[in-house]
Amino acid sequence: MTRQLRARALSSRFEPLTAVPEDPARARLGVVRFAGTSFNPVLRAGHPELTVHLAEEGREFAEVWTSSRGVESGEHKAIAYAHDGEYLFCAGRIPPCDEHTYAGRLAFRAALELAAKLGYHHVFRMWNYLQDLTPRMYREFLLGQAEAFAKRPVTWSGLTAATVVGTRGGGIAFHFLACRSPKPVTIIAPSGARGVYLHGRLYFSAPTLDDAEHLMSAANLANWGVEDGFGLHDVTSLKVFGPQPADLLLARVEADTRLDPAASVAHLQATLLREDHATEFEGVAG
Repeated sequence: MTRQLRARALSSRFEPLTAVPEDPARARLGVVRFAGTSFNPVLRAGHPELTVHLAEEGREFAEVWTSSRGVESGEHKAIAYAHDGEYLFCAGRIPPCDEHTYAGRLAFRAALELAAKLGYHHVFRMWNYLQDLTPRMYREFLLGQAEAFAKRPVTWSGLTAATVVGTRGGGIAFHFLACRSPKPVTIIAPSGARGVYLHGRLYFSAPTLDDAEHLMSAANLANWGVEDGFGLHDVTSLKVFGPQPADLLLARVEADTRLDPAASVAHLQATLLREDHATEFEGVAG
């Protein structure tokens, strides 16, 4: 299968929260709304929708994951999900609490129980949005996640596949993508950039675009046994997180200059787990 065909199988883009006509050729696998409040995941028009408290009024938008295949959806123990036979989208939310390990373990047990039951044994991309994010809080939550994975036949490449940012409220919101086959390949670069290669695409996270460019290069992918390579012009969607408006403004200018004009790009002011990073770029290439 060519990269172009694989890219059409699973895709993401950013849309305003106002009603947008759906593409009849593509089914919605999952929607993440970045808004001025937070809501539990719900099923809406046959797909899961999660609302994350991470945008100011007037700057709200949605990240829409779509599939070229038919999609089935449902709910399982407060987890909303949809799947298309190759990819699974799961979303959940943990209300504000003090027991982050227990709450994380409980929520991910439900999500992974579902993934295993449906036959999606490889979690290849995950997003964790935590209110009042601190390193200690995240370690506690991560321990609960790890304990849940230890009890289910579902693999996870760990931090290389996870985006972690702080939100303005709403407890902990999370969603992930899982696949049936083949097993994803974890990619790491010395700069701290990281990614997961699957079906001819690279899902990546990096502190700078230079780091992302090195991560996705053919030379670096070859170090991990992947015979492929990308440039910044191959980035199809990109989210930029930063704690300060000035940092996001600089990142916006850089993205406008270096990415393909057709790339879908969004910017979000958020707390980062690494305080020494001014920004975090995460997206999809290929």
